[in-house]
Order: sequence, then structure tokens, then C-alpha cells
Amino acid sequence: MRTIGSQLLSIGFALSVSANVMAETLRIGTWDHEAKGALTVISETILTQAYAELNQPVEFIELPVRRALDMLLKGQLDGNFYRVAEIAQQYPMLFRVETPLNIVEVRMYRNNPAIHPKNWAQLQHLKVGYLRGTLMIEHQLNSAIVRVEAGTQDEIFKLLSRGVVDIVLVVEPTQCPPSSTAVAAKLERLDEVLVSVPLYHYLAERHREIGIRLNTVLKRMHNSGELQKIRLKIMKDAL
Repeated sequence: MRTIGSQLLSIGFALSVSANVMAETLRIGTWDHEAKGALTVISETILTQAYAELNQPVEFIELPVRRALDMLLKGQLDGNFYRVAEIAQQYPMLFRVETPLNIVEVRMYRNNPAIHPKNWAQLQHLKVGYLRGTLMIEHQLNSAIVRVEAGTQDEIFKLLSRGVVDIVLVVEPTQCPPSSTAVAAKLERLDEVLVSVPLYHYLAERHREIGIRLNTVLKRMHNSGELQKIRLKIMKDAL
């Protein structure tokens, strides 16, 4: 028969093992972090707070957009900051956290007032700059559009200022004011919204249980209005 002392020791060991498992840091691929754009800051703030409620440490790893996805698929990362919904259908080895982090829009910026496309079709024969690996943009650009990719959002606006491209496409949160970087460079954001889509946090399938628990936190934050308060505060601070 096991003594009470040995039973308590076994329970303590089990709790210790459980705590160690939970304490494993998740490595999450992110991008355009140094630019501190509203979308990046909002996503990081929400995820940091939600993971903290689960006592789950995370580390955000700055990477190019495509490489972040490639490393996640190869098991070299535990998650990606955010992706479009369709990624879950393309890669069943990934787990999509069902509560969206953000609703975003693809917006157009110009430096030449004579250039004013109103939709995707009118981008034909223009030189279009965008952040490399942005799938929601890449999938909409046909062969008649001259694509110019950049590694960061700041680089995109520099290309526009220098006349290397005619238009730049930028993913921004809904209701977000024009980029302060663009405004400082006297670049104009057009009124037209090319597309509006939700973005979701992704984890490797092996972290499904963490993802389910994380979704419970995010859903509560959404229903209480906390997510929207975070978004609006960060966008206001960006002005």
C-alpha cells in the first residue's frame, strides 16, 4: 500500500511535469515588426494578453512573410502571427484559431494624382508594390500587372516616393487612419477598399489543445468588446 507521503509526492511530481509542459515557449513567426504598423501592434498586443491568461509564454520571431509560413510547415515554428482563412484548407497540418484577430482591408496609396485605379482590374499595366508574401494580394494580381515586392512596409513607401512603382497595396485594419509613414512622405491613400477579410492566428496542429483554449479567451475578449477597445486605442495612438 502506498503511503500518504508517497501519494503526495506522486501528485507533486505530476503537477511539476504538467507545469513544465505548459511553460514551453511557443515560437510565433511575425513580420514587419520593426515598422510598428497598427496591424502588427494590434495583433501582438492581443496575442500577448490572451496567451498570458493561459500562462503560456510566447516568443515572436521576426521573419519574411513567406519564410514564416515555410518554417511553420516544416515544424521549425509553433505558429504564425496571422493568416487568411484559406490557409487552413491548403495546409491541414495547421490549426486555425477560430476567433479573428483583425478585420483588414487592402488599401491603395499613390504619389501621382493622375493615377487612380478603383478596383483590381484597373491595376493592369501599372507597377504595383506590396509586401512580399502577402497572399491576399498575390492571389489577386494577374500577369498584366507589374509586380514589385518589398521586404517591409517602409520599403514599399520608399519605392512609391522614388517613382519605382505607380501604386502600393497595403493591408491595414478596418477603420485605420492612413499610414503615418505615408503621410510624412506626402503619399495619398485612395478611398477605395479593394477587399476586406478577417485574419486568424495559426498554430501547428500539434498545439491544437492550446489553440482551443486560446480561442476561448479570444472569443470572450471579442464578446466583451475588449478586442475592439484594443484595436481602437492602438489606431488612435498611431495618429
